[in-house]
Amino acid sequence: MSNSRGWYLVFLLFLAYLLSFLDRQIIALLVDPIKQDLGISDFQFALLHGLGFGVFFALFGIPIALAADRWRRTRVIGIGIVVWSAMTVACGLARNYFQLFLGRIGVGVGEAALAPAAYSLLADVFDRKRLPTAMAVFSMGSTVGSGFAFLLGGRLLDWLEGWDRSHITWLNGFADWQLAFMFAGLPGLFLAILIFRFAEPKRRGLLEVAPADVGQQLRATFAFLMSQRRLYFGIFLAIAATTAMSSGFIVWTPVYLIRHFELSPAQAAGHFGSIFVVAASLGVLAGGLLASRWQPRFGQQAYLRVMVLAMSGTLLSLLPLALGLTLPLTSLFIALAVFFTQSLAGVSVASLQVVTPNEKRAQVSSYFLLFVNLLGYGSGAPLIAALGDFLLPEEAHLGLALALAAVVLLPLALLAVRVAWQPYKIARNFALEEMP
Repeated sequence: MSNSRGWYLVFLLFLAYLLSFLDRQIIALLVDPIKQDLGISDFQFALLHGLGFGVFFALFGIPIALAADRWRRTRVIGIGIVVWSAMTVACGLARNYFQLFLGRIGVGVGEAALAPAAYSLLADVFDRKRLPTAMAVFSMGSTVGSGFAFLLGGRLLDWLEGWDRSHITWLNGFADWQLAFMFAGLPGLFLAILIFRFAEPKRRGLLEVAPADVGQQLRATFAFLMSQRRLYFGIFLAIAATTAMSSGFIVWTPVYLIRHFELSPAQAAGHFGSIFVVAASLGVLAGGLLASRWQPRFGQQAYLRVMVLAMSGTLLSLLPLALGLTLPLTSLFIALAVFFTQSLAGVSVASLQVVTPNEKRAQVSSYFLLFVNLLGYGSGAPLIAALGDFLLPEEAHLGLALALAAVVLLPLALLAVRVAWQPYKIARNFALEEMP
């Protein structure tokens, strides 16, 4: 595949990741309107974000990744885009908590198709030197998508609030937050067409012929993981703990800005969204570029060194939120936390691809996402909500809850990297040396 064609694939996957995070994260902007209309608590809302989405996103990752290791990966991704986009629209049609919960499950199931297949595709297109940068650019979709969820979502809510739609009969009875879901879900249906039309690249770096029997293939992949369990589960646990912190931070920081600094939802969305788009995009690129730059000196250990730097920086950036600082200082530490957390995005997944044979990459990625999302994405927002609701019941203490979560989760992440350090150092590198 030509270099330009490879980067066009990165661009399409970037757009898909952007839209997936837009559809995933826009709910964080709609906390108070949803709570008021459906009569739910912070903790119940956190279950929509964590349990409803995260658990099913993780559980469906393995069977979908198995399909990606056996069938055309661009088709798997295209179907996933159609499903999650349609289910985001369905969230806007929800009339009660149960229906919204089901819609979030559907979004999670659809989005489970993207990452494992995308990681496998990129590892077939780029050599080991360019792979971290390609992964970082792809991963920027998550940061830009999350930021756009707040930036565009805030503007969309302002526009919806002033939109006179009384003459549009079929829209009568829909709240602004419901229409926001509908508008967010539509663009993905058009992107899916471009993904379907992209030619599948040749698979490279095969260690063996994949077994025809599905059960045998799953057992072979699991046996491979267990043979390198300190390496894989050390990295899995490290990223799960960091993801728990990151996902909870993204959900509750805008709410903290609203409650603590008395910003309007649109103001908080614009403020946090601006910080997130800039700091997160720089962080993702910095992590990928630093890993590439350190490759000649440290080899594949460069990935783990970047992880340690990012986790340490995140911890130090979140601790000051407990102090109740001014808005400018709080914004500075939020920006630093976003930068360091998101610098892990491309590095963490690339670290797994280079030590995993081709025929197991999507499946290993799905196990990774299962672990990360069950323990990470599924628990981060509820953990911070529980600290705020049960241990620190005053809403003004939400900043303290964020800092306490960092004290619990990030040292655990660093310890897990330490567990993986030595086995990762000596692991076989399946990067594509045969590629020009």
